[in-house]
Amino acid sequence: MQIGIDICRLTDPWTGIGNYIANLLAGLAAVDQDNQYILYPYFPECFPRRVKDMAQFVPPQGNFSLWGTGRPELLVKLFWFKLKLPQRWFLAKPAVTHSTNLAGPRLTHGKLVVTVHDLSFCRRPDWHKEANNEFSLRALENAVDNADLLIAPSRFTARELVELYPATQGRVRVVPEAVLPVYRPAADPAPVQAVLERHGLEKPYLLFVGTLEPRKNLVRLLSAYERLVAGGQEDFDLVLAGGTGWKAGPIEEALSHSPVRERVRRLGYVPGPDLPALYQGAWALVYPSLYEGFGLPVLEALACGTPVVTSDAASLPEVGGEAALYLDPENVGQLTDALIRITGEPGLRAALAAKALEQASRFSQEAMGRAALAVYHEAAEL
Repeated sequence: MQIGIDICRLTDPWTGIGNYIANLLAGLAAVDQDNQYILYPYFPECFPRRVKDMAQFVPPQGNFSLWGTGRPELLVKLFWFKLKLPQRWFLAKPAVTHSTNLAGPRLTHGKLVVTVHDLSFCRRPDWHKEANNEFSLRALENAVDNADLLIAPSRFTARELVELYPATQGRVRVVPEAVLPVYRPAADPAPVQAVLERHGLEKPYLLFVGTLEPRKNLVRLLSAYERLVAGGQEDFDLVLAGGTGWKAGPIEEALSHSPVRERVRRLGYVPGPDLPALYQGAWALVYPSLYEGFGLPVLEALACGTPVVTSDAASLPEVGGEAALYLDPENVGQLTDALIRITGEPGLRAALAAKALEQASRFSQEAMGRAALAVYHEAAEL
């Protein structure tokens, strides 16, 4: 069977969807030597600037190939952007096509599987820019209309999809995400220390990883951290690793006026090679997000053996299991208490760390690959 997979989001800077695709490909390569995979460097609604660079992400085995190799890229761009020919003309004709980022085009051949990562733009459109809401809603409605099966990364997202779009009942399958193998406990502290020194991290720190945007709940996190410091806990800095996203004005204002702003270390977007060391060197990951379709930073931290403090909201308890300390993300008092406990109770930190690796092992690349492959086979037989 031929299976087409959209990999167009494997571009720098990597965010959650790039990680999703990388883990999916690695998982499929680990469990499937038989089916033929055609990887699309461009797909409806997306044409990366550096298509040729996509070749580095093709698994090195004979049943994976990059679509369009040998095509003059400038000519394809001319047809794509200027002449605006139907974009499905640029695709192969596999038995199953997997759109990994919500785009749900009407295909002329085979079955369509679409991944819906989260529905925050439906639940809280005020968290997003208007243009993003319009694009996402249009893409989702196309997916609901055109997809034979839909993939959700968590049971939470699957339930939301059926609740908001009852027409998807019976067509939604859960395929949990995985974590790249670079996220593991540090075998040697020297490389970790080198990364921390490069970023100027000299003191113990609490870590947040993610784009600075409204749903990440950073204003409340900062307020809780201010209370922690005011209460006498001055041993820990707060490190924010992530680029600035949309509607970040309130976050920027809170940071600029905070009495502990000198203790908050903003690293901006951190490239992939440095991220494992940041997790490995952290006292704990603090991830009080208001809404996540999956919550990859929680899984990455657990895979590094790092204790996690996170929300009891949305999909996050599915990812953290019994290996995380939970709180109501809208309650600053609970968030403050969680910070006090994780920094002041060594036994709690040790207990969480002891459970971390076992919980992370439930989300392997192989498990992701097997689950996705089962969806492809099911779609092909419809």
